[in-house]
Amino acid sequence: MNGPTYKYTVGRADLQSVMMGTEMTAAIGLNSWAAFAGQQADAHVAGDIAMLEHEVNPVIKALRAHNLEVVAVHNHMLFDQPRMMFLHYYGRGPAAQLATGFRAALDQLGKGKTGMKMKH
Repeated sequence: MNGPTYKYTVGRADLQSVMMGTEMTAAIGLNSWAAFAGQQADAHVAGDIAMLEHEVNPVIKALRAHNLEVVAVHNHMLFDQPRMMFLHYYGRGPAAQLATGFRAALDQLGKGKTGMKMKH
């Protein structure tokens, strides 16, 4: 908590990512997060989702289904294995609805090609 803003950070315990010989961890940026501000009935959320390339489209679909806007999709690292993508998003509405959208995006992680499960 920082003043009126609440931030939730979720690491990726289901995979190991290495960049230029260094393991990337949640403590140095391999994480997803949501920062909430405002009132229960009228809140704002902004955040970042860390994902594998094959998770990008399912995450976008989950966010859009919950009226969260995709702001950017990009890569933060060079020579990372596996290649990690980062998606920034924003939304406004009831806090519970925004949180449900964030959770729906997290639920898409760890699925698909690798069969990994996301630990929340």
